[in-house]
Amino acid sequence: MSKTLLKICGALLVFALIAAACGSGNDDDGGAGQPAESEPTSAPEPTSEGTSPEPQDGGSEQQEPDPDPEPSGNEPSGEAGEPSQPGTGDEPVAEAVDIGYEEIRGELFTEFQKTIDRSHPFQPLDTYCRATPDPDSPPEATDTGIEEDSITVVHIRTKLEELEGIGFAVPVGDPADMFEAFTKVINEQCNGIWGRRIDLQLVEVSALGGGGEDIDTLRNQACIEATEDRNAVIVVNSTGFQGSATLCLADDHDTLFLTTQGNPRHFHEQAKGRIYSMSPVAEDSVVNMTQTLIEAGVLDGKTIAVVWPDTPGQPETVQAGIIDVLKEAGYEVAVAEQIGCEGSTTCRAGVDIAVELMIEEGVDVVLPALNVLSLPLFVSEMVSQGIAPGDVQFYNSDFNSQAGDLVSGKVPQFGGEAAGQLYNGTIIIDDAPTGYFRVTEDPVLSFLAPYNVMCNETYAANSPKGLSHELVDGDDSAYGMVSTVCSQMRMIARAIYDAGPNPTRDDIYTAFANLGSVDVQHQLPASFGPEKYGAPDVVTELVFQFPCPRNPDILSCVEQTKPFRPIG
Repeated sequence: MSKTLLKICGALLVFALIAAACGSGNDDDGGAGQPAESEPTSAPEPTSEGTSPEPQDGGSEQQEPDPDPEPSGNEPSGEAGEPSQPGTGDEPVAEAVDIGYEEIRGELFTEFQKTIDRSHPFQPLDTYCRATPDPDSPPEATDTGIEEDSITVVHIRTKLEELEGIGFAVPVGDPADMFEAFTKVINEQCNGIWGRRIDLQLVEVSALGGGGEDIDTLRNQACIEATEDRNAVIVVNSTGFQGSATLCLADDHDTLFLTTQGNPRHFHEQAKGRIYSMSPVAEDSVVNMTQTLIEAGVLDGKTIAVVWPDTPGQPETVQAGIIDVLKEAGYEVAVAEQIGCEGSTTCRAGVDIAVELMIEEGVDVVLPALNVLSLPLFVSEMVSQGIAPGDVQFYNSDFNSQAGDLVSGKVPQFGGEAAGQLYNGTIIIDDAPTGYFRVTEDPVLSFLAPYNVMCNETYAANSPKGLSHELVDGDDSAYGMVSTVCSQMRMIARAIYDAGPNPTRDDIYTAFANLGSVDVQHQLPASFGPEKYGAPDVVTELVFQFPCPRNPDILSCVEQTKPFRPIG
């Protein structure tokens, strides 16, 4: 493979990683936080043999899951007051809770908002934060990175500007400026935290690699700089940071890492609960999709194919989250094929064989757990072997970043018009309202959360570089990035505050693990807990559209089609 193509592969992977932060969907790598170049791993075992269900007539017609499940136990649990007992005549009246805005998206959202304490200095809705009290006695240095007057937070920034040189500009604004702006507000307008200021430090890492060193080596060097040289108490990233360096931070150096991409569950367990993400745990992302399809009955009588890459960690995730779940529900996977990546991010080895098997088996449902560069190749191979629009129905999730405009749009961009037509109508199960600002005729689907507005107004008023962004195609990714950075810094500040005036590192980590309900962009129900490492608490249904019906100036788009429902 040429150096240019390797750079393009790396660019596309980073493209996928940063999209999670940008508001058009949680487009993280979904790739279990693995290195950009990897050795093949063993394939998951296919489901037990049996008779494939006979395809139903018209089985190639697009089907949209429309589950209406019973309460799952994952609904927000906060209470507005003691519930009344009917029939006593003197039952207490529940105290009304003012959530601070008119919530039109339903009880799920209203009840969740009641669980957020808006009196907390780092949880108001009308402003970013309120002035914190001074401690009763002067703060003391308590631990590495915690001094008398400061607590060190390191922002690891992937240098996305490198992508512009090879034609992959990523329009997410200036994340370093965003982190600086919100840190400035905390330190200067809100009196810091218990007498200390956040000492925000920046560590930068290449998006592409170079200088004779691979990208994973460079990321591990960034880990060493952040932890050993800068003494980070917390490391935060919104621009894509994965692979063994994630465990370098959280496991090897016992440092809390807050990221935007999902990681496999064993990463979280190995790191002793010191990795938290704005996206679901990788396995949960595909389980949410699979369970939704099963509940909706759209797989009944269908002939199913599942394909995945051999990127380390991903075969295990697909096995546990798709194949095993289907098997337990009584479904057979007619074609279960692993696509070889041969040590790169371009997974093409065996694509032709996988498609041939799909045609032989009469597959009419495809679950493609492939990455940003590999999915266009796979869909293009389907086209070249004669599979036409309407022959199959695709279903996808945000595992490997396929839920948002930026990444899913690579199917027609790199696969061509025929690939776009074949992939058109793909149903995606994810936790973010991709494209919500385009659905102007539906006030619920197009709801603009006051939190997003507050975050972007705060940034515009405090950006060291005088930057601001608008919620329009072309600038919406930067607008969403602002909301994500806004959320990350508030979570960090809240954990430091909740840990008390003279915390140790472990005190702060314990406080973070017990944050409970948290503000995220779109004000979606989200929470962290001691064993809950991914924030989202809800999922929705999206559809991929080619061409984009609401904006002819963009090649394709993803749009929310169903209301949110609790995960579970």
